Amino acid sequence: MIRARKQHSLWWSFGLSAAIVMVTLLIVAWLATERVHDFFIHHLQNELESRAITVDQAIQGMNIIDSDCKILSVSDPDIRVTIVDAVGTVLCDSAADAEVMDNHATRLEIGRALTGQRNSTSRFSVTLNTFMLYYAMPRHVSGRFAGVIRTAIPLDAIDRLLDELHQQFLVLVLVMMIFIAMGVFYTYHKVSHPMRQISEKAHDLAQGDFNVAIPDYDIREIAELGNALNHMVSQLNRFENLRKDFVANVSHELKTPVATIKGYAETLLDGSAHSPQDIDHFLRIIHKQNDRLADIVDDLLTLSRLESAPVDEILDLHEYDVCDLLRSSADNCQARAAAKGIAIKLNCATPLAFRFDYSLMTQAMVNLLDNAIKYSYPNTRITLSVEGGNGQLQIKVCDQGPGIPDKHIPRLFERFHRVDKSRSRRDGGTGLGLAIVKHILQVHHGRIEVVNNRDAGCCFIIDLDQVEHKT
Repeated sequence: MIRARKQHSLWWSFGLSAAIVMVTLLIVAWLATERVHDFFIHHLQNELESRAITVDQAIQGMNIIDSDCKILSVSDPDIRVTIVDAVGTVLCDSAADAEVMDNHATRLEIGRALTGQRNSTSRFSVTLNTFMLYYAMPRHVSGRFAGVIRTAIPLDAIDRLLDELHQQFLVLVLVMMIFIAMGVFYTYHKVSHPMRQISEKAHDLAQGDFNVAIPDYDIREIAELGNALNHMVSQLNRFENLRKDFVANVSHELKTPVATIKGYAETLLDGSAHSPQDIDHFLRIIHKQNDRLADIVDDLLTLSRLESAPVDEILDLHEYDVCDLLRSSADNCQARAAAKGIAIKLNCATPLAFRFDYSLMTQAMVNLLDNAIKYSYPNTRITLSVEGGNGQLQIKVCDQGPGIPDKHIPRLFERFHRVDKSRSRRDGGTGLGLAIVKHILQVHHGRIEVVNNRDAGCCFIIDLDQVEHKT
């Protein structure tokens, strides 16, 4: 069983994005303050080391007095100096009485320095009742280990500075959060309102209301969506009009032969006496109209198949000689052309191989030749010519008829569109031949256009590109 995907609103998406940004800002602010803290601590460690070295250079000998720890009291009054001997006994301290201070060998920084390591640490000072940063280094006199010099500085100033930075960062983050919230609300409104409108229009469209127009929006992606929907609406309107025209044309085309068959059948069935000649005449008319109905149905089925069936099921591609195709198509139409005294001239001297569906292309060429014969003047000529190379093919069918009025050319390949309706029906056409030609070429990845000749008649021009299809 397929579980439906959980849907979320834009508010959820925007809120999640805003939350991610805000958390990111908080993390960045925290990392920034930590970097500032580390920077100051590193700076103070260097300062304490420098001052410890200064004290070490200033004092002499093994005998330490209180004034030795107060060397920095004038230049650096905030720095505390402590000197202990080799076992951790405090010899002097600039901030406390050394005589009352306990042994410092257990102090972390002192213990490390007693083993010969220069080191720094921060911890709470019991003596001064505050957090301190300590630096301790071994002291040597005449090459002998004499104890440890420790310098220290309170971290209150740094803590105050960091507190100020935290407050400033907090204010900055809050301000940015406010702007982000405002941006999210503004963006949500800018996106949700047009999306709601587009959704409503799409719903109306789904209900069959094709009078839908999407306005232009400020956001490019939404405007593109609206334009695509407007284009789809215009296409649907066009298809709806075509459908209505198609239904009307089919009804009109079928009405005449059906009415004719019905009328003559009723005449034969009314019981009146008819001569054998009349009966034969009526039956021939019924037979002719029945053939016309069959032709219309066959052409409609052909069009439906070309439009809806997968291309791989329609095409049976093989390599054929194009000249053979044109010659065979011309032979198929030769009797109809000869009845009007029309000569079909084929300009195809050398064989030209091309891949196509032979049956469909024969149907297309016969339809074009049949159309040219219908509209050509008697005792004229139809020319079939072909050019090809580099995977391309061009076929021209040119007649010497009256040509096609410009207003009809854009709709010439539509179903049931006729330039001369009376003559087309009189000649037995279904009005679907050129539409079938266009769809046959489309499944071959080809195209067709028609141009009027300067002198007389017109030319139908077919262009094909060699495209491989699975068969």
